Amino acid sequence: MSNNYGRRNRIKGHDAERHYASYLRKFKEAFNKCKTSRQASRLHDDSGIDLCFTDPFNIQVKAGKQRGLIVSKELAKMTEEVGKNFPSHYPEHSNINILIHRKNPGRGRKRNEFDEIVSMTFKDFVKLINMTDI
Repeated sequence: MSNNYGRRNRIKGHDAERHYASYLRKFKEAFNKCKTSRQASRLHDDSGIDLCFTDPFNIQVKAGKQRGLIVSKELAKMTEEVGKNFPSHYPEHSNINILIHRKNPGRGRKRNEFDEIVSMTFKDFVKLINMTDI
């Protein structure tokens, strides 16, 4: 039983990654080559980056309940793994780390805007603000 539960969670995660990759390709011309890291790059996948070709962002996707999810630890782990896996001059080091959590709305309830949460550090938030023309 536990094996099926794990398989369902894995499928949910892969579905969520494909959902956001597809969304980004349609949403913004700059992301028209967006792919899941499982398809595009084992190195990115090993670094906790689930979507490739999304510069200036490193994006990780979580789906479902995610008991025990500690966002700050996930973002820190991305930074640590990028440091281990990529040469220091690669853009992954300066990209903004983002974690997207696509929650399950629950049985009988439609997904709404509060079921999809985007998290980042305040430092990365400031970087993002400085990139805009506000």
